[in-house]
Amino acid sequence: MGAWVHVRGWLEFQDSGQRRSFERILGGAPDPGWAFPQGGWLDAVCYARAVRAQHVGDLLDVIRQAAALPAADADDDRVVGLFLVSHEEGGRSEWQVRDGQVHIGPADARHDYLDR
Repeated sequence: MGAWVHVRGWLEFQDSGQRRSFERILGGAPDPGWAFPQGGWLDAVCYARAVRAQHVGDLLDVIRQAAALPAADADDDRVVGLFLVSHEEGGRSEWQVRDGQVHIGPADARHDYLDR
């Protein structure tokens, strides 16, 4: 069946157009791990779910598409976000969504408590 990978994080949108574009990326039957909080100043989507290791690439593709969305204005305000990814068989990474890309690196040890 494959190992589990826990993915926790969010994306922040700079305008409603970016959010609508992301909703189109998700399509008619989005992954149930996504949640759109209502109210407040911040327009974001959150993700929290354990997925099988073989499906992590699909999720990363969705996040990369979101990162690549056009800037909201002339100030180059793009989608930003952060995801902590913990693999059941060891290893933890951080996915930083910024500058139109997803930058993947090791997660800081201070997040170890999430996997205990």
